[in-house]
Amino acid sequence: MVRLPRELEEDILSRLPAQSLVRFRSVCKRWNALFDEKSFNKDQFARARPQFICMTNSNIYSIDIIGLDGVDPTINLLDMPSKPYYRKLDFNCISITTCDGFLFCNSFPNAFVFFWPGMTKGTAFWNPWLKQVKWIGFEDKDFDACGLGYDNTRDEKVYKILGSFMCRREVAIYDCTSQAFKFIDTPNEDWSITDVQRSSVSLNGNLYWISPIPDKFDFCEFLIRSFDFSRDIFKPFCLLPCRKMDFCDLLVLQVFNENRLSLLKQCYKTRKVEIWVTKKKIDSSNYNSGEEVVWISLLTFPSSNLPNLCNKPYDISYFIYDKTTLTMCCGDDEGGTPCIYIVRGDFFKKIQINSGVFQCCHCTYAPNFIPVPLGSDCKPNNFITFS
Repeated sequence: MVRLPRELEEDILSRLPAQSLVRFRSVCKRWNALFDEKSFNKDQFARARPQFICMTNSNIYSIDIIGLDGVDPTINLLDMPSKPYYRKLDFNCISITTCDGFLFCNSFPNAFVFFWPGMTKGTAFWNPWLKQVKWIGFEDKDFDACGLGYDNTRDEKVYKILGSFMCRREVAIYDCTSQAFKFIDTPNEDWSITDVQRSSVSLNGNLYWISPIPDKFDFCEFLIRSFDFSRDIFKPFCLLPCRKMDFCDLLVLQVFNENRLSLLKQCYKTRKVEIWVTKKKIDSSNYNSGEEVVWISLLTFPSSNLPNLCNKPYDISYFIYDKTTLTMCCGDDEGGTPCIYIVRGDFFKKIQINSGVFQCCHCTYAPNFIPVPLGSDCKPNNFITFS
């Protein structure tokens, strides 16, 4: 038997999808150990294709888009190997976001949700492909989690959760390693924790979200606010490239090319879709320097094919492929049936997701093979592995 050089073997393995690597752990001890190495995890995660996450009343699915370079893209609907225990999910009370390929799920009041029977709210931090879940239990059940990030000035990532104790009107950070809360001061200007919950994205450890500018007529001017987990402070980040707009226009913030931000806007009146991206990558050098953020108008799509996205009850998610193609997951105009829309130039394709009735959460996601981070004093009942 001819053995491949170790470097070539690792390079090939790092290009495989996470679901294949899960099975390959049992091939040999060397591969099993390799998949736990940080350098391998970093290479594999960097090559992962963005996917969408959808939930039904019984399953969680990952939707992989295949053949975006070709003339006939298709989708691959994957049943996630890690299914949280849940019963009668109230999808209006569930939010799912991502950070470094981990899924961060928060249930709001009145959601009859997973992991602990009888619990009505809480937060789960899990890697679905490795079937690893860390349940964040709060002594004060009024804590509402908003988003996940980390201190980007440290070599080792210590993940933290931003949220608030609404009954006491206090904002706090939960440290996933020490499992302790830290209360912080809120900015003087008006801001809403609901804005963070609905639209936050995690980029290089910090949270970003769209928020209306206070004291503006009809709240028709918006900016991007941020939370810096390295200094535990809120700060305005930048104005939107589209300054004034109709109150009913749709705005969706996403991460672009792993280190930049993108903004999708659909005009309520014309249904035209515009995509902007930040010109430079967002990192600590320009984040803390006060450097002006420059936006580039990347793509514009007419209203003829895309659905009306404004004022819809379901979530909308998208990513930009190769700076030319908009790939979007949302409900259609006919009955809200979840679909994948692929648009570039004169090309348009709509793919209906035929797997039960979807009601809720969509987010862009890149599978990660890094185990869920655990604190050194994490109790066994806070960490659950589903078979």
